[in-house]
Amino acid sequence: MKAPGYQSIAQTIRDRILSGQYVPGERIPSIRQFADDFGCNKLTVHRAFDILKQEDLIENRVGSGSYVRFPEKVSTNKGIYDFHTDYLDESHFPYQQIQTILNQLFTDEGAHTLAPAPAEGDAGLVRVLSRFYHVQARQMVIISGAQQGLDLVAKVFAANISDAMLFEDPTYPGALSLFKARHFVPLEEDGPHIDALEETLTRNAIRLFYTMPAVHNPTGRAYGQAKKNAIAELALRHGFFIIEDDFLSEFRHQSIPRFVDICPEQTIHIKSLSQTTVSGIRLGFLVVPPALYDKFVYAKFSSDIASSGLMQRCMAEFFKQGLYGAHLHKVEKTLAYRKKRLSDIIDSINHLSYSQDQAGFSLWVKSSKPLPPSPVPWTRGEDFSFSPQARDYFRLSFMHMSDAVFEDGVNYLEPLLA
Repeated sequence: MKAPGYQSIAQTIRDRILSGQYVPGERIPSIRQFADDFGCNKLTVHRAFDILKQEDLIENRVGSGSYVRFPEKVSTNKGIYDFHTDYLDESHFPYQQIQTILNQLFTDEGAHTLAPAPAEGDAGLVRVLSRFYHVQARQMVIISGAQQGLDLVAKVFAANISDAMLFEDPTYPGALSLFKARHFVPLEEDGPHIDALEETLTRNAIRLFYTMPAVHNPTGRAYGQAKKNAIAELALRHGFFIIEDDFLSEFRHQSIPRFVDICPEQTIHIKSLSQTTVSGIRLGFLVVPPALYDKFVYAKFSSDIASSGLMQRCMAEFFKQGLYGAHLHKVEKTLAYRKKRLSDIIDSINHLSYSQDQAGFSLWVKSSKPLPPSPVPWTRGEDFSFSPQARDYFRLSFMHMSDAVFEDGVNYLEPLLA
């Protein structure tokens, strides 16, 4: 019998992938094994593999073999199942309301609508954010998202900042890479291990402690009041500043005071509006101690002069008209449904577990079995920590998809997790 050609072999392997015989992340047989199975030479199979790579159906891993790509790289008709990203998908945002506000602004103000805002931010937006989030307007600086807030911290505290900063373990990867983190304190259920924190402060000249106490990324936990009080006391005693990244606190319904409330003189409070609206709206704010205010305004001016004046005026109206609160309420309903869908799946799988009190747009999941090799549609635990224990965890984010894509994504995800 004549041996099949490379196109026929490529079609056979393609059919096996699309039918699920070879599942995403699985290593497929070697070129040598396929050559034996098909009764052809290795060059013929190699040409078949080249076709499949061009179609993004398989990929090589040096020293390991060839693997089936995951659906975000394979699927062309269902979209990307993005369980990596913890931003809201734009389909959840009321863009028609923003369009109406922008139209009215241009009608009322004409070309002045496009005028730049001061470096510290549009006064109207500062006022409404101060009222909504109960912070001091005179200490607020409007920024282009939380990441810029961290960039400004790096500028203001420039000298030897890597040696002078302390981080939670695990923590936000953007902070890890920006500050080249070296000092860590392990997290417990209600916040950092206080004895370990004190020991680190004793051994190192720590000037800054980066923390996400309301909805921690990636664990979804919240600090307890006792831990917050202890950390505030240590900040006053040792003279370090707390960088309080107020991540998704709108979805943590607790009345525990923030660090900016407990010890405002030692707290740099960062809030991103991009996380709660849509990532394309690059706005947020800092609230800084009075002694640091001028330094942060100058650092902001030297970075980009000012954040978009047009978008600042637009968001000020969005808040004043009560549209932001209504938007959060709608998002919360979607969040609750999606979290329940994924929680039910995780609960049904014996080797997976997670903490029930997590908040935010993700679930931090522990696996007692080895996780599939990369690429995977979630974020691996080692992205958030240098500790070996992090390899047993992954973060499953669920709000960066439309409703239809989410449902398809769940159907794909369930057998993969199991």
